[in-house]
Amino acid sequence: MNFVTIDVETANSDVGSICQIGLAKYLNGKLIDTYSTLILPQTSFSRQNIEVHGITSSMVKDAPSMYDIYGQILKFIGKNVVVSYTVFDQRALTKSLELHKLPIPELQWVDATVLVRKTCQRFSVKGYNLANVCREWNYRFDHHDALEDAKACGFIIVTILRENGLSIHDWIEDSQYSRNYPQQPRANGRSYPSHITKVGDESGQYAGLNICFTGNLSISRADIAEIAAKNGFNVKAGASKTLDYLVVGVQDLTLLAGYEKSSKHRKVEELIQNGLDIKILEERAFLQLINISK
Repeated sequence: MNFVTIDVETANSDVGSICQIGLAKYLNGKLIDTYSTLILPQTSFSRQNIEVHGITSSMVKDAPSMYDIYGQILKFIGKNVVVSYTVFDQRALTKSLELHKLPIPELQWVDATVLVRKTCQRFSVKGYNLANVCREWNYRFDHHDALEDAKACGFIIVTILRENGLSIHDWIEDSQYSRNYPQQPRANGRSYPSHITKVGDESGQYAGLNICFTGNLSISRADIAEIAAKNGFNVKAGASKTLDYLVVGVQDLTLLAGYEKSSKHRKVEELIQNGLDIKILEERAFLQLINISK
């Protein structure tokens, strides 16, 4: 049961704006080593992201860049399987390396939520996010600290594999899924109707996660909902405590009754302030997350 878990925190809605990385190494199911550092993302911090993880620009002004720590990351991982909780961290690391013009290493990535969805279907109602699942086993951790989240992911993997009598390689062989999304989404301008809901494809890479869209998108609301559902997302009409992602488009200020953000956006920010784990992404960042170039 040998593997390395990874988690990253980002400075803003760009998935490549990594400002902290945490890695935890497991040998025979035991935590044997860790690596964590703040990272200078060379971009601005958004208020929403600061409210989530507490990392500010002043905290990283003397931190190394991704270019500086690239070799240390690869050395720590070695030949181990790399496990992330959802593929967000894989996408983020890949994008960050691309931005720094660094080679993309050939790593064997596995999404831990695939295992959780297959063995713990009771979370389908309240959500598969990391905090919910850890709460099941009374595992306490400092959520949104990258190293703490990486260790929490490792705890979940070891616990579930042992309970089900599986090895990491048994799981890998059983957890392969197809990344099912269109390569060229059609752009249709205004994104209404906004009430579209869809049940996600259970074989999609984000199966079990809930997403909501707000504002005007470059892709029609129907098309982007279809893209999200094919990638596993349950598309929701409104913001709620079960939400995992909110994708924000351009807002028509004449429709916002004096506000600068939609009611969905404001509701999600309120939920985040109350401790819920919801990511806010711009449309481009969402398409990058599911590996569609735009």
